[in-house]
Amino acid sequence: MHIVLGVLSAAAGLIWALVALQRSGFDPASLNPFLWLRRSQWRSKYGTRPIFNLEDPMDVAAVLILGTAKCEGEISSQQKQAVQTIFETEFRLERNTAADLLVASSHLMRDEIYLVDNLDKILEKSCRRFTAEQARSLLSLMQRVGAIESGINEEQRKLILATEKYFEKLYARQGKWHTGTTG
Repeated sequence: MHIVLGVLSAAAGLIWALVALQRSGFDPASLNPFLWLRRSQWRSKYGTRPIFNLEDPMDVAAVLILGTAKCEGEISSQQKQAVQTIFETEFRLERNTAADLLVASSHLMRDEIYLVDNLDKILEKSCRRFTAEQARSLLSLMQRVGAIESGINEEQRKLILATEKYFEKLYARQGKWHTGTTG
């Protein structure tokens, strides 16, 4: 009989402790390791700034092209029109889609003051999807945008050179393990 009373007392004490913890704000479901994994994945994916989650090379290229134009400060209407024209011709987008891409890129860059500092983070998720031809095209478009109103200034030159060095390192690493047939 004393064993049964001990088990009942222990069960009642455990239930009382869980209820007290729940009232104080502790959620026992938070101890679930699968829930913790999902929450940490969610936090890592959506807790970072959107500009660092770009996976499409076209989106990243649009941000870097617009960033090159914004290195001088605020973008002028002539630069804005030139960037939108580049989006239409080089990316083969319709006028409205190119305008949407320009607005989206501007929105993504609203908190970025100096793109060179975070260039690795911006290119991290999309760099493997860039072909060598796309990287060369991006660099030439950045130079073209930089020279719209005046010559390329020092900030634009730094951004272009940093982008060029990033892609050189990326393609140098990929080229080391070329698998070709000998014969």
